[in-house]
Amino acid sequence: MINKTKQDLQKRLKNIQDRLGKMKELEVKKLSELGDDMFAAFDRAMQAVNTKTNIFTELKKKREQMRQWKISSLKTFFPISLPHLLSVPFIYGMIMPAIIFHICLEMYHQFSFRLYDIPRVKARDYFVYDRQRLPYLNWFEKFNCLYCSYFNNLMRYATEIAGRTERYWCPIKYATRLPHTHSQYHTFVEYLGAEDFRKKWEGLRNFSDLEEKGPEQSEHKKDPSC
Repeated sequence: MINKTKQDLQKRLKNIQDRLGKMKELEVKKLSELGDDMFAAFDRAMQAVNTKTNIFTELKKKREQMRQWKISSLKTFFPISLPHLLSVPFIYGMIMPAIIFHICLEMYHQFSFRLYDIPRVKARDYFVYDRQRLPYLNWFEKFNCLYCSYFNNLMRYATEIAGRTERYWCPIKYATRLPHTHSQYHTFVEYLGAEDFRKKWEGLRNFSDLEEKGPEQSEHKKDPSC
């Protein structure tokens, strides 16, 4: 009887020890998992801190860039240079002569070219305005670009009208070599081409080549002998 009771106690004790062992393993496992979760949370926190630090650094750089850009824009907007200030009346004073010239040029262009049967120059091929889309320019710089574009485009437009007029009335090349010529100069008769000058001149008054090719192609064609 005593032996049986002893065996029962030993068996119970062993069961208790087994349960404690299993509980210990579970606790250790839970503690290990908890530790992994804590380390993962710490890593995430550090990454968030680093991300915020990087964002703050980038924002600081952006603010500095914007500050420098504003300073640069202000310097551009206010031309403190004395030569710039002195030239302002002469620069912007040219707008009225340019407008008057443009009106007179267009009157001649529309009236005379119809009489001469010369293809009229397409203004849209010359008056191009797209610099105002640039985001790094302030409104004053965009205004100046608009003014410069109008004036220079007007000169190119007038040059093409004058070139076609010269082809109609006096298509003779100069004896002196010209570094820059208009789009029609390559078709002109040579300086000493007296033999068939009249015949070529009459042929040059036929502007069918412009109607076939268009002013854009003819403008860029250059005479190598010019």
